[in-house]
Amino acid sequence: MALRSDQLEVAKRLLGILREGSIAGLQAPTGWGKSYTTAYVIKELGGKWLWSSSLINALVQASNALRNFNVKHFLSTGRERLCLRGFRHSDFIIRRPCNHCPFNTQAPQGMIKALLGAVDYPEVRDLAEEGGLCPYNIQEALIRELLSKYDDVVVLMNYGRLGKYTKRVNGLIIDEAHNAVIPRLVSLPRRVIEQLLNRLGIEGIDVRNAEVVKGILSEYLLAIAVDNETSELVSLDDVVTLTESQVTYYDNDEDALVGVRFEGLPQLNGKRVVFMSATLPPSLLQSVPTIKVPSNQVIRARVGDMVMTTENTERFRDQITNHLRNLISDKQTVIFTTSSKEINLDNAVYEDELRNEDLCRRNVVLHYYGKYAEGVRLNCYSRAILLTLPLLPSNVMRRLEARGLRTIDLIVMKTVQAIGRLLPNEEVEVILLDKRFKQYCSELINYGIQCLDSG
Repeated sequence: MALRSDQLEVAKRLLGILREGSIAGLQAPTGWGKSYTTAYVIKELGGKWLWSSSLINALVQASNALRNFNVKHFLSTGRERLCLRGFRHSDFIIRRPCNHCPFNTQAPQGMIKALLGAVDYPEVRDLAEEGGLCPYNIQEALIRELLSKYDDVVVLMNYGRLGKYTKRVNGLIIDEAHNAVIPRLVSLPRRVIEQLLNRLGIEGIDVRNAEVVKGILSEYLLAIAVDNETSELVSLDDVVTLTESQVTYYDNDEDALVGVRFEGLPQLNGKRVVFMSATLPPSLLQSVPTIKVPSNQVIRARVGDMVMTTENTERFRDQITNHLRNLISDKQTVIFTTSSKEINLDNAVYEDELRNEDLCRRNVVLHYYGKYAEGVRLNCYSRAILLTLPLLPSNVMRRLEARGLRTIDLIVMKTVQAIGRLLPNEEVEVILLDKRFKQYCSELINYGIQCLDSG
């Protein structure tokens, strides 16, 4: 496959940056061809590379691009996709089944050699299953052999597995790089935690004390896992995610315990690195030589004239509610917020009551960090209202900042992500109701979002 002229120009600029320095950024709209352009760059540079993403679909697309340029590569995956016994991530954390698994034996060298031409993990799983061996053990042995045997090869994997192999390669592709700085949240309702603790026979615990509850859940994970009735009460994966979260807190508005997790990245010093996304974080745009392909659609967003803090929302509740009712009366609208409980709209459905059949048929109020935050297209809606800044509670923000997360990165990326749910849509209208958005307008323009005065 040959690159288009615009892709070839970008590829040459990337090659220039990587050959002279070590780190480059590529920001281009979804569908422009970032994967194919980067695959061409790898073909030209040669060497051993890791291509990482938090999304398996992005890795599959990258695999297809590398195949088009005849670049030797292997698409790997996590333990849970390969397990012959069907264990999930939470099972590996709680039960540690590998210690007693009959398939958990040393990978035969003959099988590793037979798989040197494999391009993805299903081939490994099929051959390992046929031989009665652990596919994950085979995969990891194969990756080590590939990186040892070949000078030009690419291994594709999830962010979380990079640390195992970064020392063995010359370069890294950080695909969907915005996900490396946006925290992921899991929420467990307080009433569910109370019922869970009662089933465990644990009394006298203030369920709003997130760190204490996190410690108890960590200690009793196995007891929760073996209780068959617990699966009807709570998702075991959500419990494990909460216990693995770097930050936990009690959310008064949602009456729930919340865990905050980071993807995180290993040390990248001394490597050629390409950060790649349709929306690179502002901190990367400011610190890394970046090639920006302009968005093919400019979104004009009107900025309101009120500071939408929780206090102001409560104080001016009736005024804000009436304003929103008027705004959503003529167009199908989606409202994003972090504090929806203060506003009661009778002509909209809230995320915790939302059913799939409501989407595109009713006005909806969604949480910035809820289950519709990513991966769900909302381009059937013609208007988006961002009610508040996408900030987490102030005490949580301080802890996140102490871990290196910049507030500007979080606000800008979540804003772009929320608006992006409605694209592609030629006639989308965007209203940033909180006037504090104005201080981020100079950054939002880098993502094709132009701020306008509310008048």
